[in-house]
Amino acid sequence: MNPYSPTSAPYSRPAVFATCLVDALLPAVGRATLAALRAQGLEPWLPPRQVCCGQALYKAGHLPAARRVARAWVEAFSGAEVIVSPSGSCVAHVRHALPGLLSPWPGLARRARELAARTWELSQFLYRVLGVEGLEGVPAPAARFTYHPSCGLHRALGEDQAPYRLLDSLPGRRLELPHAEQCCGFGGPFAVTHPEVSARLLADKLEAARSTGAEVLVVGDVGCFLHLSCGAAQQGQSMRIIHLAQALAGGEERR
Repeated sequence: MNPYSPTSAPYSRPAVFATCLVDALLPAVGRATLAALRAQGLEPWLPPRQVCCGQALYKAGHLPAARRVARAWVEAFSGAEVIVSPSGSCVAHVRHALPGLLSPWPGLARRARELAARTWELSQFLYRVLGVEGLEGVPAPAARFTYHPSCGLHRALGEDQAPYRLLDSLPGRRLELPHAEQCCGFGGPFAVTHPEVSARLLADKLEAARSTGAEVLVVGDVGCFLHLSCGAAQQGQSMRIIHLAQALAGGEERR
């Protein structure tokens, strides 16, 4: 039995953590996130002072800067009862890294732990918190589509049910992606510091997606979506690539 009610506080007004990539480059993913939440009868809101979570700074080893950004993130979201984001990797950073980064300030670290415990990736929030198992009325992204889970969602959050359950409730046919657990080669700074390895992983992932015969590749994280989209464009591939939030929202939010 699902213990949560989507119409009861605090779940009725989730704060949306859009992430800096969505804000700067992929506003359609942000709109899709809002649409997917509204379709469940919720009233999502965007904290006006929200900032980057500092994941890229942390992964690049810039700890003093990562701490400053982490403090600003906690301040921006302190009024939120539940936080939802279309980025599994950013949610993983909030859950696993923010409390430790802020350990020199016990009060801030405590607030970070409290916020981290109620911060969710979109598909996780729909499936695990609200108990949504089917998306009625949402069209499939294509008659045949496949899904790349992303390391942020699959590895860092250990989420291997929520996106699959929701995607499989759509009327199209999800085709199994060979070696789905393999990284696409993005990995934030990794794509810059190890470009040759990143390019090889990218090529392998696109070839795996093409081998399924799918018309659309659904991607579970924002950075991976950008990485794969650019790679597919360079190769002149006809396969359309969309973010998981766009697949869950359907309709015009896919554009």
